[in-house]
Amino acid sequence: MSPEAVAEGSTGRRYRSKKQRPCDLCRSRKIQCKLQGNEAACELCRKLGRQCTFVIAPLRRKYRPRLENGSADGEGGRLEQHGGGAQDGEAQQDQSGAAAEGAAANGDDSIMAMDTAPLWLQMADSEQTLSPQTAANIMSINWGSMDFSMGALPSDVQHLPPNELGGFTANSLSPTSNVPHPVHLPVSSESPNSSHRGDNAIASNARRSVSQSQDWSGNFSLDSKEGCSNVFVGLSSEFDPSLLRHYFYNMYDIYPMFRLHVRKLVDDEKMPAHDRGTVAGHPPMPTAPLPVQFLLVDDNVWKEEEKATERLFSSNATEADDAVQLNQLVPADHGARLVKLYSQFVHPGCPVLSLSQLSQMFDPETRAASPVGLRSAVYALAAPFTFLDDELSVSKGYLQVPAEDLWAIAHRSYHRAARSSHLSLLQLCLLLLQMPPHSFVAAEPPAFWALACSALAIAETLGLTIEPSDWRLPRKEVMLRRRLWWVTYTVHTWLALVCGQPSHIHDGNWDVSRLTANDFEKDHPDPDIQNAILQQIPICLAQYELSTIAADVLKEFYTLRASRESLTLGALLNRAQPLRTRIETWRQTLSFLSKPASELTEEEFEKGAALRLSHLTLEILIFRALLRPLLPHAIPAAENSKEPISTIFENCFTCAKVATEIVSSLRAKHFANFWPHYTRYQLCYISTFVLLNLAQSTTNEMAVKYRALLGKWRDTLRIQAQAWPLARLAAMRLDAIFWKGLSSVVHGAGPDSPAVMLFKENGSKGSGE
Repeated sequence: MSPEAVAEGSTGRRYRSKKQRPCDLCRSRKIQCKLQGNEAACELCRKLGRQCTFVIAPLRRKYRPRLENGSADGEGGRLEQHGGGAQDGEAQQDQSGAAAEGAAANGDDSIMAMDTAPLWLQMADSEQTLSPQTAANIMSINWGSMDFSMGALPSDVQHLPPNELGGFTANSLSPTSNVPHPVHLPVSSESPNSSHRGDNAIASNARRSVSQSQDWSGNFSLDSKEGCSNVFVGLSSEFDPSLLRHYFYNMYDIYPMFRLHVRKLVDDEKMPAHDRGTVAGHPPMPTAPLPVQFLLVDDNVWKEEEKATERLFSSNATEADDAVQLNQLVPADHGARLVKLYSQFVHPGCPVLSLSQLSQMFDPETRAASPVGLRSAVYALAAPFTFLDDELSVSKGYLQVPAEDLWAIAHRSYHRAARSSHLSLLQLCLLLLQMPPHSFVAAEPPAFWALACSALAIAETLGLTIEPSDWRLPRKEVMLRRRLWWVTYTVHTWLALVCGQPSHIHDGNWDVSRLTANDFEKDHPDPDIQNAILQQIPICLAQYELSTIAADVLKEFYTLRASRESLTLGALLNRAQPLRTRIETWRQTLSFLSKPASELTEEEFEKGAALRLSHLTLEILIFRALLRPLLPHAIPAAENSKEPISTIFENCFTCAKVATEIVSSLRAKHFANFWPHYTRYQLCYISTFVLLNLAQSTTNEMAVKYRALLGKWRDTLRIQAQAWPLARLAAMRLDAIFWKGLSSVVHGAGPDSPAVMLFKENGSKGSGE
């Protein structure tokens, strides 16, 4: 359709006009397709660096049979309930489009994008809408109940700018509106408005039809780069795609670093157009509601993993050969001491074995009956605690526990055992997931996530997804099955989050009730071990409960569907409220979780350190989602100081500050405890969260504040990494960013953003020194 088709003197194609069709993009966003003069592209497409397309056929209205009262069953009937028919609905759409058009004229692309999810307060069945009071409750998230001082969100929803309400205006939420009685929104990963998914499909089809005519040179290939692996950056990844969209990429869409590069394939359509560079002879960078990035990893990073794999199968050893080797590596007396260390320092926090199994390994007369792989993994996990045993601490000076060889035996045994189906196979798999990395400054290879998925597959094969309480089984076997499921659930959920992968656990496919203290074996002849188990039981229960909240954070904010449907601040707040309520309820389960960190005793801080870090990681993930639409160029200056935007910014800083203080308070005695494997990724979240807030600062004061906090956090990581190997990955990641220059990390915020202006004023690339 050419611009000549537009009536003379008109500057836009009428919304829903049959003669003057809007382009595909404007129609998918339900805004006015506005032309200027003789331009071939409308204002929105021209601003986003694309051409208007008209490849999607007009949607045909589906007429539904009339009921006896003459009203249609469905949308028409609902419109009549609100006192208006289809014409009123179209008039409201035209007003919405005009508002978005004005935003585009002022250069506020993201404000316009935030206004294109209408009816986000509508019920999933589209039968009822929320009252103003219920809408206000959704916005009133009780952030102040955390263990740091935070302001509450507004009690009046009208404080939220109209653009943030996904199409609602103050009038549509006024007390005089004809709405049904208040109802609560269900917590669901699906959008309340199914038509929004249809709009996403239309926009996706339009982008796909345009991209089919494009081609890119081999320089842009992902898989043809020799000696380089490519890893997709998931939405919940510690790298944070929302932060990566601000990076400064070269002409081949790569942000180069040392042995690790970031490759951008699709840009975020909400980002300023200035950052979308073009390559000669190629069309502009494609855009979408969500950015798409990959990590290009030098294969040398995983060289140690490759060597370990080669050693694993080079000996052609059988299970019997490995049993002989294990007995040679670990004498009987040392083996008993290692089992005792495991029982006291590892088992209480990771109860995947039964006490009878540990007792069997402890006794030299019966240890041969234990699976070789399990025994080897137990020895290896106990190796870091040998300094706590009188004899092993002395012998360690002359003869180290060969942890590398022990893990090799455990891996070989796992591959052999995978041909059969026993609880011991899952136990061994879960212990292998706690294996320390070969390099603490590099992330795990893809095989690690595959192993986490294997653990879930084994659990499903063994029927651990079904409640066994009423089965004809020995009581201790029932207890073990229940514990194994919840350990599997927790490990898989957290690894899905930190690896940026979708969880393979679906709520409809398992039915095991929450664990209680009665599901743990407590009777141990050694009083020290028994006391350690008793102290750790409430910690384990809290960790398993927190994992269910983590699963819903992943489902509500970090699946593809949820991310595409929750594009407005209002929709994001709607999803955050029930999660924050559950977190607050969870914090009341243990007294030391509800206390400020400054009021904790030394013992309470030590017991709850890992839990607090996990809790803060979930808070960061929720805030990360709320920050998606709050780009500097998208927020009018007058709105920065208004709720809920001002409260979100304040709470983000407080959350980052508390996380920094908790990590800096850790001492050597805390490092000596057993920490979950995913802890090292949780530390990385703090770094990217501070960087994201720095990039999206809306004032100079905010940018200065986050720059100072980033420096403090870097110093904390550098110091802690000297004694705590789990902190080395986060320290290396942050050092690489400073090495490249902070200005290149905030570049996408725009030349007029406070963060970019801050580094310009400093007259440096923001190296931080």
